[in-house]
Amino acid sequence: MIRFDAQMRADINGALDDGYPIVVCAVTPEGTPAVSFRGTAQTFGDDGLAFWVRNQEASETVRAIAVNPVVAAVYANMPARRHYTLMGRARVEPDPAVRRQVFENSPASERARDPERAGVAVVVELESVRGRGAEGPVAMSREA
Repeated sequence: MIRFDAQMRADINGALDDGYPIVVCAVTPEGTPAVSFRGTAQTFGDDGLAFWVRNQEASETVRAIAVNPVVAAVYANMPARRHYTLMGRARVEPDPAVRRQVFENSPASERARDPERAGVAVVVELESVRGRGAEGPVAMSREA
C-alpha cells in the first residue's frame, strides 16, 4: 500500500520552494529520455503525484506519456538525508475539477507563469515509492 506520511507530503509539496524541485523522467516515442524539473509537482490524494505542464504542445513529457505512460519522479534533499523515487503511470487529466485543483495547488511562482491556465494537469498513479524518509527506509508499492 502507498500512503504518504506527513513529512513526505511536506517534502513533495514544498520541493520547489525548499530548493529541491522534483525531476520527472519519461521515455519518448523514439526511446530517448525525457527529463524535466517540475516545480508544480505535488501529492495527489494519499497515493498519487500530479504536476502542471504549461505548454502541452512543446512538452516532451506529455508527448512521451501519450505513447508510454510509465514515469519516474525523483525528490532528493541530501542535507536532510531524505530522498524518494516515485514510479507509476501518468496521464493527462481531462477533468476540469482536477485541472483546477492541480493548478491551484501549484506554487504561486509557477501559477504566475501560466495566468491563462492554458496548460494541462498530469496525474501519476503511483506503483511504488522507494528511498529514505524522516523515519528511515521507504519501500511502498501498490500491491503491498
